Amino acid sequence: MISKTEVGARISSLRRKAALSQAAFSELLNVSPQAVSKWETGLSLPDIETLLNMSWIFKVSINSILEGGDGIEEAMGSDREIIFLDRILSCPDCRGRLRKKNNGGSGFSYQCGNGHEYRFVDGVLDFQTREIPGEQWSLTFRNYDEYLHEHHWAGNPNYNRGLDAAEIIWEEMEKRHPRVILDMACGTGQGIKQQIKRIRWPATVIMADISHRILKWNRLYYSTEWKNPFVDMIYLACDGSRLPVLPESVDMVFSNAGYESMQAKMMGGFREAYRVIKGGGCTVYTKSAIEGQENPNSRKWMELLLSSVEQEEAKWWGEQFVDAAQWTEKCRKTGFSENTFTKIYGELPAPDQGIFPFENEMAQWMAGYVFVSEKPGSAPVRCTSP
Repeated sequence: MISKTEVGARISSLRRKAALSQAAFSELLNVSPQAVSKWETGLSLPDIETLLNMSWIFKVSINSILEGGDGIEEAMGSDREIIFLDRILSCPDCRGRLRKKNNGGSGFSYQCGNGHEYRFVDGVLDFQTREIPGEQWSLTFRNYDEYLHEHHWAGNPNYNRGLDAAEIIWEEMEKRHPRVILDMACGTGQGIKQQIKRIRWPATVIMADISHRILKWNRLYYSTEWKNPFVDMIYLACDGSRLPVLPESVDMVFSNAGYESMQAKMMGGFREAYRVIKGGGCTVYTKSAIEGQENPNSRKWMELLLSSVEQEEAKWWGEQFVDAAQWTEKCRKTGFSENTFTKIYGELPAPDQGIFPFENEMAQWMAGYVFVSEKPGSAPVRCTSP
């Protein structure tokens, strides 16, 4: 028989170990402080949804909360990431299953049946990918202090005009309650960062980026300065056009301009998103687009940009000049059955002079959208908040 008094004592101990006051704990679980007090004094027991959320926050099993320590606390705390990775990883080279391999004193790695092996380095599973020629993304920040400066910078104002994209994205996330979210070409996580602190259901966020260096700093930042106990974080240094993830393993692929940042590999990344999303899941993302092929402002911008770049780059840019309807058709051909979009802002007015005005972030003149592309199939079961 379960002892309410003993359960209350265990909840109290776990809460104090997590350095949470009763008030902070109640706010986290969306219950009253009086409810927490009743649990801890043995007057009542939490319901099953609340126990699930407690087990996720404290990284212990529900059984250990109800019936006491049996070694599960330590296993759940240290191995939850490993258990999760064992379920979703595949080799990007041969698509075989990746399994954990113990390497003695040097830790562990993941290896497929064909001998391809990938190691954890600084808490990031490193698939030893390299950037496309001419890119220096990994060297954008010289040290962690410069990385932190990026998080505290307000950003390019040209991307902050119009509607609040983060709010539109949050509405979609809150409606669906995805349990597994993959942030495609995440960078420093500026997009998912605005959602992480608001999540109040057990979730795992996979940060996937080409740069091991940036992900190493992401891991430090999101485990200290921006931590949410409801959210487990996984870091994969990989090529987004060859994700090391099994088909239909995630509920949502999120991208804050990540697809287009992949440049020549953008469509490869978009097709990979379709592959790894579960039936009924979706990708939610921001993307730039032109107002229209025949729009005078769009045409002037396109002419200025194409005249400012080399021939090979101009060819690539020419393929990126699509409006919202044209992009929606690309989504449909990829396999996404339902595609909706919200316009965040329109194009900047084209300059009077015949010179393209931007050296970096060359798409900042374009219109901005939030797209939602859904994969056909049964919708994932929604996790209910307490």
